[in-house]
Amino acid sequence: RIIDRIGSDYKTAVRREQILSQEVALQNTEVEKLSQLLIPYTMLKGEFETNQQLYGDLLKRLKDATVSVSLRAINVRLADEALVPTIPISPNRPVDIAVAFIVGLILGVAWAFVQESLDRSVKSADDVERLAALPTLAVVPLGSGSGTRYSRYFARDTKKVSTNGNMALSVIQAPGSAIAESYTVLRTSILLSTAPRPPQVLVVTSANPHEGKTCTSINLALSLAQRGSRVLIVDADLRRPGTTKSLGLANGMGRGLSSFLTGAHDIDMALHPFDGLANMWVLPAGPIPPNPAELVSSSTMETLICDLRLRFDHIVLDSPPLLMVTDGILLSAMADGVVLVVESGMTSRGALNRACQLLSQAGAKVLGTVLNKVDHRAEGYYYGSHYGYYKDK
Repeated sequence: RIIDRIGSDYKTAVRREQILSQEVALQNTEVEKLSQLLIPYTMLKGEFETNQQLYGDLLKRLKDATVSVSLRAINVRLADEALVPTIPISPNRPVDIAVAFIVGLILGVAWAFVQESLDRSVKSADDVERLAALPTLAVVPLGSGSGTRYSRYFARDTKKVSTNGNMALSVIQAPGSAIAESYTVLRTSILLSTAPRPPQVLVVTSANPHEGKTCTSINLALSLAQRGSRVLIVDADLRRPGTTKSLGLANGMGRGLSSFLTGAHDIDMALHPFDGLANMWVLPAGPIPPNPAELVSSSTMETLICDLRLRFDHIVLDSPPLLMVTDGILLSAMADGVVLVVESGMTSRGALNRACQLLSQAGAKVLGTVLNKVDHRAEGYYYGSHYGYYKDK
């Protein structure tokens, strides 16, 4: 029994040894796994310590900043509570409007003075008389065909003229208008300029084109014909004829001044009666010649003027502009008087002086000037304030 018991204990001990050996093997396996995990653990531990140190530094700086802000805010205290304003502080409209008005007025006045100083054109009769030392025979206002915004003022009394678009016939189409009365004043001034014998041959010219010399020539001739005189209007502008077109003629149908001077037609074949007035005749320019200046300065032209003096009481020559060609200067030497047309606000002072010098050098007798297309509002002439007189006439 003792031997069996000891043998049983031995076997039990052997089994325990085997079990313990298995456990030791398992533990060795676990130890190896732990050894393999120890390396990343060591690395993570190092990173953790580093991050913990950075966090500590940042926390320390945050506390320092909080303390600094707390120390700065110690001197700030609330003096008074802010109130909400009932009206806006800016913009102040009344003040802004007043300042803008004053500044605009100052700038406008300054700009007006600048424009006045830079404007070298002739505007009034006083300017013409001061610069040219010539009397102003008539002042012709703006009409409805002038193409300006001020011409509406005369739209009622020149209705017939504006309907046809022909301001050259104002004397007979709108006899009671301010424009027609202006040409009546021009006629009277010319007839009294060389009393007791009025001028017979008149040259109407201007310094530059488009200043109204053709319109002035036609209305002057019509006004003279209304007195019962035999009047002839000659389209002496052989370069750009305009009289016959304004009168509704087809430039003499190939017969006119140029054809007579070249010997192509007789003077009686070139003359055309005007249908509007029985005692008014028209001498068209005729075909445009290649040498207008030579024809105008020829002896045939002088002979023609002498012959026409015997047949007509008044001869009105519409000549080219003085500063463009020499035709007007040549014609002025053959005439009894020259009427210089000046456009208000357009003719420059230099052009007016130069035109007067050319006429003086040619020995022409300048009767005076006609201030054309005058703005009655800007200049304050008689026509603006007494418009009702012409309307009721």
